[in-house]
Amino acid sequence: MNYLGFDIGTSACKTTVMDENEQILYESTVEYTYDEPQSGYREIEPGTWTEAIDQELANVFGSFDPDTFAVIGVTGQMHTTVFIDKQGSSIRPAIMWNDIRTASLVQPLKERCAKIDETKYIAQILSTGSPFVNTLWLKKNEPEHFARIHQILTPYDYIVFYLTGKTSCDYCDASTSSMYDIVSKTWSQVMLDQLELDASCLPEIHASCQTVGQLKPSLCRKFGVIRSIRVIAGTGDNPATAVAMGVINQSSPVISLGTSGVVILPKEDGDFDGKGKNVLFSTDSQKIFNIVQGTVQSAGGTHLWWIRKIMETNQMDLDQDRIHVEDLGKNEVLFYPHITGEKTLYADASLRGAFFGLGQGTVRKDMTQAVFEGVAFGFRELLENMNVKVWPTHIQINGGGTRSEIWMHIIANVLHADIEVVRLKATPGVGACMLAKMADGKPLKPALASSGQVIHPSLTVMEKYDQQYKKYKKIHSLLKQFDA
Repeated sequence: MNYLGFDIGTSACKTTVMDENEQILYESTVEYTYDEPQSGYREIEPGTWTEAIDQELANVFGSFDPDTFAVIGVTGQMHTTVFIDKQGSSIRPAIMWNDIRTASLVQPLKERCAKIDETKYIAQILSTGSPFVNTLWLKKNEPEHFARIHQILTPYDYIVFYLTGKTSCDYCDASTSSMYDIVSKTWSQVMLDQLELDASCLPEIHASCQTVGQLKPSLCRKFGVIRSIRVIAGTGDNPATAVAMGVINQSSPVISLGTSGVVILPKEDGDFDGKGKNVLFSTDSQKIFNIVQGTVQSAGGTHLWWIRKIMETNQMDLDQDRIHVEDLGKNEVLFYPHITGEKTLYADASLRGAFFGLGQGTVRKDMTQAVFEGVAFGFRELLENMNVKVWPTHIQINGGGTRSEIWMHIIANVLHADIEVVRLKATPGVGACMLAKMADGKPLKPALASSGQVIHPSLTVMEKYDQQYKKYKKIHSLLKQFDA
């Protein structure tokens, strides 16, 4: 049998077909863009995603016998909020996870929720772009749209709804919505009361491998599907990546170095100490995992900014051949990487980046190196605050940023850990296919092995970076004094 996985990303829908031997048979990407109607506003019409899904269904079922498909798995961006009415139509464009129009709402909400025992944890994770805050903004600013809300969904929930006609969400959705009590495992009535919404506006929670419905008849007719294909609830892109990398049952963190830098730290359910968003995940509703997620909001995005906006080139490897391993720890330039704000540590959307230590002898490659080092320091500060019980000696890392070998050396030395670069397909789409395979009653193979190298830190370089990191940790207070 074959398994189909859709990943509804920020800028593209990625499609994966995997057979029961976990061989990738097909991959494709349909790119799209979101709208920015005002400064800080980021929106997208949900129809953009369904058009991409239709295109990919036509491609897949035109290339493979539809009768060979058993289950469809779905994953995608988290937090982005879709509002649908009783007819199942989108009420307005979805408000995206990286939208910051709600910045002025967040701090008062945090203060209010921190005073109530039931919502003290929710106070810690409230942020711009989250479903609760997006919904509150709608209530205050577009009451005519708010009044039509029948269900609140995330992008991958919306695709499950499009494929089956049935609404659902998974534990990941619920636990990151700021509307769910992660201890009692129920929707928070305190948060719903603030919205003046009933719990019926939120979908039934499913385990990620649980079947929500069958591919609906209209789509079966459109794409020539005769044999019924089940669609499961799926999960968010970060838990799906964790499934693909086989890290659900391990304790070491994984770093995904893309536009943002996401640290995934598996913990037991109930271990909610430390910074980071506790993302609950379950394949069967019996065993629930806590996959703690922390984010350096602009990681690869910081490097992209430096190359394209400042250097005005598309040469992504600019200067990297001039930065040598023996140069590490000697750079006098420090860079603070939070150019688009910071959510996990400081919950400060207004925080911005900065260079420090520029001198007459500073050259361009020093600043490029500082950009890499600043992101690595950001990862270290994040991990320290995620309450890692035992500092990891081995960390897996994947994503587009791993193409830079010198960056991997920097991260290894800053984090005091062996860095294993995962080169095999450990994408959210692969994770969605694996969940579909599990839903079909087929066990997964042992965790993916890395075909990439393992980077070992140097004691001398680690000590030098420790000294620089002490300086780095002072930057936040300096910048806040400057703001004052």
